[in-house]
Amino acid sequence: MVINVDDDFNFLVRKISRSSGIVLTGYRDSYLKRRIDLRMKAAGVDNYAKYLRLLERDQSEMKEVINTLTVNVTEFMRDKTPFMFFREEILPDIMERKKQCKSNIVRFWSAACSYGEEPYSIAICSREVLPDDWTVSIYATDIEEKCLRGASEGIYSREQLKNLDPSIVMKYFEPSGEDFKVKNIRKLSIRFQKHDLTSEAPVSKHFDAVFCRNVMIYFNEGQKIKMLKDFYEALSDDGYLIIGKSETLPIEIRELFAPVSVKEKIFKKV
Repeated sequence: MVINVDDDFNFLVRKISRSSGIVLTGYRDSYLKRRIDLRMKAAGVDNYAKYLRLLERDQSEMKEVINTLTVNVTEFMRDKTPFMFFREEILPDIMERKKQCKSNIVRFWSAACSYGEEPYSIAICSREVLPDDWTVSIYATDIEEKCLRGASEGIYSREQLKNLDPSIVMKYFEPSGEDFKVKNIRKLSIRFQKHDLTSEAPVSKHFDAVFCRNVMIYFNEGQKIKMLKDFYEALSDDGYLIIGKSETLPIEIRELFAPVSVKEKIFKKV
């Protein structure tokens, strides 16, 4: 009997997609094979058919391979321009509107926050722009508990901070061995919380901005629409939605958001 390795591999990828809800068809086969082969080696398995049987009986291994396939590049502000726009355009606009209604409370949601670089970046930008007596509340959510534990510790390598100005590093971080730890984490008012964007309701409402960058690439169209409708409901009137530069809004929900910056993929709730 001839064993078709490609058939086994494709069947395995479909199984992982169904189990995780993550659409993997947009990834290159070479990327998927490299990542899956790493997990197979760690698990002591030498072919795709055996690995599939392992996944069917071991949910912890399924979580590990999903983690491996969706691992994020962990750097602060690796795309600097959206955060520059947030700092120079969005925050001043929010501040002006809050003053008009005599409020000094701003609320943000970092959806799929990974290891925390995004919510800490949001907090840093906010502290640099908003008055000291303003309250900044940030919900930071992810489906992976491992990511949330790392994010709540707030410890990062020098390489992960390379995109930050040295004065910002000095102001908001302190040495921790060979790494750096976020100073006064509790004062930044970031609430880390497990949340599944594909199945759960929004974590809260009345957000001034929702960040969900480079997440839709993992979702099918139905999941994207569900998630974006949730963001619409979670945002305050004229609240901002910031997505990844390579992402687009599905046609079905485009009437819900008006473009603010096409280049930076920033939209405002209609």
